[in-house]
Order: sequence, then structure tokens, then C-alpha cells
Amino acid sequence: MQKERKLQAIRATLGHETNRKGQEVIFFCPNKHTIRPGRTEGHLSVNIELDIFNCWACGFRGPNLTALFKKNSPERAEYVKDLEDKVAVKKPEKIYDECKLPSEFRSLTREWSGLHYEAAMKYLFDRKLSAEDIIKWKLGYCETGEYRNRIIIPSFDEYGHLNFLVGRYFYDSPFRYHIGNLCKNIVWNDYLVDWNKPITLVEGPFDAIKASDNVVALGGTFLHDKLFAKIVTTGVDVFFALDQDAQKVQMKMVERLISYGTVCHLVPLNGRKDVGEMTKEEFQENKKMSLAIRNEIDILKMRIKS
Repeated sequence: MQKERKLQAIRATLGHETNRKGQEVIFFCPNKHTIRPGRTEGHLSVNIELDIFNCWACGFRGPNLTALFKKNSPERAEYVKDLEDKVAVKKPEKIYDECKLPSEFRSLTREWSGLHYEAAMKYLFDRKLSAEDIIKWKLGYCETGEYRNRIIIPSFDEYGHLNFLVGRYFYDSPFRYHIGNLCKNIVWNDYLVDWNKPITLVEGPFDAIKASDNVVALGGTFLHDKLFAKIVTTGVDVFFALDQDAQKVQMKMVERLISYGTVCHLVPLNGRKDVGEMTKEEFQENKKMSLAIRNEIDILKMRIKS
């Protein structure tokens, strides 16, 4: 009910939509603007679900629909805000454990005695990680407890507060990773990301360490709402480097982002299963050969070549 009323309010202000893809509705942008290279004229993407909008052509964007109405119809902005207050049905928030380091955590930035410490360091060095990587990513390990015999890879938000952690077994085991009952709708190690520069998206934390700079680990193959909204509102370019077996999912993410004017780049893996198998130097060389995708025509050209 709320979504339909919002859509009716947008139609009354901007006219009827030109296209619709699920929750993404396309309108002609009300701005009088000069078209930027590689952009399509008059395409304003509005996501009713996430409450954000972006114009492909001029870059007019915002984190909520109220900003859209304020520019074109201030009185309608108040109407929509009133709808949000009165019509919205609040869903109960999912409760997650507070994110904190396990009490057994030992930082690998210092030396410890014992076979487990030696095994943890051997595992990291076998994966071509350096002492600088251990310091930058604040790696640690546990010898006992819930994360026993696992490397601990923490994540911190834009303010430097711990918001996630994952444990990776450093001995041979079919149960390699352990994640607690934590919310994954985060931006992995946001405090290390410069949102004025292009970012790289990878699947796992070890992929992120190899990609090195301005990188976000998805923690899987799903683009969570918080990260999606941050990409769209900042307007940064995105370099995709997901695992070889996730190429179809990767293209769906690309298609979704380019509908909001985001320029995407596909980093070739060149026979590697994932970024974690590469050296940092190898990844940077592959990144230089990335294929830029700005619109659906670029996707069509890519598919024809393949």
C-alpha cells in the first residue's frame, strides 16, 4: 500500500514511468542537463523498496525520495513524508549478537609461543600474506573456544567500531569458515575505504587482502542493501572480481548497478579460481585489463564477443 502510494506521488510529479524492473522504476529526469559521455538521456531510476534514486544522465541522486520531491514539488514531499509516518508497517528488527572479539583472541601482530601460533603463521605465509597485511587487517587467532584453531579476520565500520568477524580454520578441515550469529548487512572494513575513489568488490576476506586497496568483501555472492545504497549515492566506479563460479551472479549485480548509473568494470581472473589464488601484483595486472560496462549495450557487446 505504501509503495503504491509513493509510486502514484512520483507519477503525479514526473509523469508516467518509461520502464519498470521489479522495484526499480524508470522516469524521465526533470533536470535540464548536459548529457555526460556514456550516459542515456532522461533516465531517472527510482527504487521504491530502498527509497533511493539516481539519474544516469546528469548524476542527480539522493538517499531518499523526499529529496526528489523537494526539488520538484515541495508540498508533495510533505505528503510523502506523511505517508511514510502513517502508512508504513514496521517489521520487527532481527536481533543479532553484539559483535565483539572472542575472549580467546590473540593478535598476530605480536609473537606467541606454541605450535598453534606457528601453524597459524605458516598458513598465512603459505597464502602469500605479509607481516604488513597482518598489521593492516588486524589479524589474530584463537587456540581455544568457539573459534578454536582459526584465523580471526575482523571488520570495522566507518567509525572504527567492530561490526563483523569471521574465523578461518588454519588446519585441514572440511569446516573451514565460522561466522557467528551476526548481521551481514554491513560494509566490510568501511574505515579503510575511500569513497571518492573506485572500489573493488570480491567475495571473501582473503580475496580482499590480495586485492589490497579500496576493496570490500561481500562475504558471499550477495550485494547487501547498505553497500548497494552507499555505492549508488557516492557514484563511485566498481571493479568486480568475484570467484569464477559466481560469474552469473556477478552479472546480475552489474546489471542492477548500471541501472543506477554506476560504471562497472569486470576484472579477468585469467584461469584463477578466485582472487585469493593470485599474488597482489598479479591481481593489479589483471585489473588493468578490466572491461568497462556502462550500460546494457556494453553488456550485449560483451556477450557477443564471448
